[in-house]
Amino acid sequence: MIIQTHAIAFGMKLNSSVEVNGEVVYDAVSGATPNGGLPSAGSRDWLTEIHPDIRKAGNLAVSLGWGANTTTPQFAYSLENDYESFGYSLNHTIDFNEKNTTLAIGTAYTHDNIFPSGFGGPDKHKDSGDFLLGVTQLLGPKTIITANLTFGVANGYLDDPYKGIHIPYNLDGNGQITLDDLLFKTFSEKRPRQRIKQICYVSLTQYITPIDASVEGAYRFYHDSYGIVSHTVSLNWYQKLGKHVILSPMLRFTDQSAADFYMTQLPGNPYWVPDPQNPDITDPFYAPFPENYSSDYRLAALQTFTYGIGVTVKIKERVSLDFAFKRYEMHGKDSGTSSALFPKANVFSIGARIWF
Repeated sequence: MIIQTHAIAFGMKLNSSVEVNGEVVYDAVSGATPNGGLPSAGSRDWLTEIHPDIRKAGNLAVSLGWGANTTTPQFAYSLENDYESFGYSLNHTIDFNEKNTTLAIGTAYTHDNIFPSGFGGPDKHKDSGDFLLGVTQLLGPKTIITANLTFGVANGYLDDPYKGIHIPYNLDGNGQITLDDLLFKTFSEKRPRQRIKQICYVSLTQYITPIDASVEGAYRFYHDSYGIVSHTVSLNWYQKLGKHVILSPMLRFTDQSAADFYMTQLPGNPYWVPDPQNPDITDPFYAPFPENYSSDYRLAALQTFTYGIGVTVKIKERVSLDFAFKRYEMHGKDSGTSSALFPKANVFSIGARIWF
């Protein structure tokens, strides 16, 4: 796949108490993505071709300061060929302890409309809400610690309309594929209609005076009602080289368990109808059909590695350029999921910052 993202972010102080920030994003995606079928050599049946898909998105936030308080409402909108999203959030921070401590409270609501052209059928909808409680504490003139707790709930259509699941071929007594098996080899997944998540995040930033650098280490714990548990650790280094260059290498690692309903293929055939004349006869080719199932590799037990480096160059007093490269790799931890499903990516970015 090739993904090109173009973005413009801006910020403006209208006065000492009001600040406006926003971003406009234009994405173009093309290539092929796994559709839930089983990878096979010399075949692309397990891939869905993506013709150039365009996403247009933007967000706008207004920060209102009053005394030790700052209130920030935000609106976000995103539109693509088969997806529309409306996002609303309200965040509030309070400074106290002589501004050495900041308490953050936030809530967000998102309504999504899905217009699937894959397995999904008619238009779908989903709603999600999140609540955040966090604190940032200045431990010293060069040390900052941040801790956040997030609770979220999503309801509605939570499937991926372009991810199916494989039905195994069953053979009759003569070793031939039965007619039922010829109906479909892959069909739509089925996930629970509710997902509850809990996230704990903590980071520590330390400025190192002798070498004019700072380091930020972070840990993120994630758990949800799908049965997924993940641990993420990251390390970012910011090194000044003279007055005009900042070098920023980074490393991030995630370890994730599989969803309770993840499987590489269905254990049975949903199109089999028992013989009404012999209702007690069980067919060894058919297993009980699970309530929920998905072969989406993103729900498998996996590990991800991201590493890279960025460079910021100040070319004038109010103009700087940013360059970055990141390598992303995903690896499965179970023996049943094909390694061909897990992506690897090279991410290049270039940007400019202008103050006026």
